[in-house]
Amino acid sequence: MRTVAEKAGVSAKTVSNVINGTGSFSPETEHRVRAAVEELGYQINPFARGLRSRRTGTIGLVLPNVHQPFNAELAEQVIRAASETGGLKVVVETTRGSADRERTALSTSYQELVDGIIYLPHALTPEEYVSLPVTQPTVVLRERAADAAGRILDHVEISEEQGAHAAVAHLLTQGRRRIAAICQQGEPRANSRRLHGYRRALAESGVAYDDSLVIGVADPDLWSSGAGAVTRLLRTRVRFDALFCHNDVVAIGALSVLERSGLAVPDEVALAGFDNIEASRFTSPPLTTVDPQRESIARLAVELLRSRMDLPDFRELPGRSESAGFALCVRGSSTA
Repeated sequence: MRTVAEKAGVSAKTVSNVINGTGSFSPETEHRVRAAVEELGYQINPFARGLRSRRTGTIGLVLPNVHQPFNAELAEQVIRAASETGGLKVVVETTRGSADRERTALSTSYQELVDGIIYLPHALTPEEYVSLPVTQPTVVLRERAADAAGRILDHVEISEEQGAHAAVAHLLTQGRRRIAAICQQGEPRANSRRLHGYRRALAESGVAYDDSLVIGVADPDLWSSGAGAVTRLLRTRVRFDALFCHNDVVAIGALSVLERSGLAVPDEVALAGFDNIEASRFTSPPLTTVDPQRESIARLAVELLRSRMDLPDFRELPGRSESAGFALCVRGSSTA
């Protein structure tokens, strides 16, 4: 900036005013400064600016991974929403399912790089992440935990139980009564809510829950998990006429095995997933799935984060919660 100022024959403060659109300066001064900027190829260093202003214009998005299509598509929506909301930049941090990496991303060590965090929990339970000290604006993409009361964490709720309930209720309306489920082993949050939605839909229709129809997978973010789960289910010889899957990745893996086993979808086995990833529209048959409204999740998260970042003290507001809603996308995998 000093070099630009010397070239334009003005002070460094004037260069700053022209670049940031602050203060007063003549059109002739602006022309000289911008000509010097162009000639010298000067670019603003946002991190250097952040050291002075304590703002970087960057937010962090903390995800378990980006190989899972839902996470990758969510990241794209967050980046778009951030750009449209004051030109914010996004840094994506993947935790690889590690509780320690999630704690690190939420700690003060991350604070110097970003002005706020959007966080999708995976390894940490609600009790664990709400107990961490909140050092900067943070939005959690999960239903608000009871322990979050009185905390300054904001939440965008993903309608996981309601969405799973709607998907299983739809399968029931198709006359299916032996509805199997593939869920994640030992996962205490999204899995329990989706499984609870599954069980509630069965109970409301007078269908008894059968534990032999529920298959757990270690990693539902792998296409092979659904294939392996259905293979195990078929080996048990337990009869089923429908299958609800934890997510679309699992459902698409399951679909491949059903087809290879000679089971027609949806005639013999109706199939439904969760997430409405792009690939779900292009399977054969197209996959019935729950759309958790990624665009709405991203927009609400960025709006909540930006409004707290703009406060003189982000702790001024109590924790807030918004719901993104959901939609059931009925396609050929569940209806003839």
